[in-house]
Amino acid sequence: MVVVIIKERLSIRQIGSLLANAVNMKTSPVCVYGSDQVPENAVRSSSFSDCLACNMYQIAEGRITGPVYAGNDPNHLFCRCMGGPAWFGYRGFDPRLPGLMSTGSEAAKQDGKHLKENENIACETYKAVGEIKTLGRYVVMRRCDDFQEDPGVKCIACFASGEQIRDLCALAHFGSHNVFNLISVPWGPACATLVTYPAGMAGNASLSQISIGPTDPSARGWLPENCLAMGIPAEIARKMANDVVRSFLAKIDNVS
Repeated sequence: MVVVIIKERLSIRQIGSLLANAVNMKTSPVCVYGSDQVPENAVRSSSFSDCLACNMYQIAEGRITGPVYAGNDPNHLFCRCMGGPAWFGYRGFDPRLPGLMSTGSEAAKQDGKHLKENENIACETYKAVGEIKTLGRYVVMRRCDDFQEDPGVKCIACFASGEQIRDLCALAHFGSHNVFNLISVPWGPACATLVTYPAGMAGNASLSQISIGPTDPSARGWLPENCLAMGIPAEIARKMANDVVRSFLAKIDNVS
């Protein structure tokens, strides 16, 4: 007689707990999903700060509790960035952005951020992202350990030290044959690293790829210098969590 062992599908709470405990993460993993309704007890992201990615870090630290949401409501600020709503699929990219990201925008009367060598390269970069689709009327962020049931989580974000992120990368590679394209350090704002790319919102982003970063220098203002962020598509995060007990992380007594 053949005995079949059926594994119970890990919950979002379990996934977050397994990933955090595997590397002794000091912060809590944060998950992201879309909703057409404002969740009960949720607070608008801009009520905390004008940077959505910064608010995600505060959720991970425990300084913000409960669900946080953002949407394209005309009477409320989405975030401080000109491109913010576009990165979440609520509108197209402002034509002034390539100039702003490079050597300056006369139309916007702003100095350039010099994140791109010139405006042409910046234009081509935005095109390379592909069309961005929304997750829903609202995008919702909350700690993984807040959940009893999965509302349709698209990705999970982890904030950790370089050593811990290194070990999570190794864990991701444990069950994958993909040597070169499993993990990426993509260009874009911090919110793209944490949400847009790993949630599969960008047309040319892959749900088979983890994003590490952020590469946006403006994150210096809120992310500690010894901290990195990791945006993980939900199903990859589930696979990683399932693999913890069989991987090298279960064979070492203490992971700092």
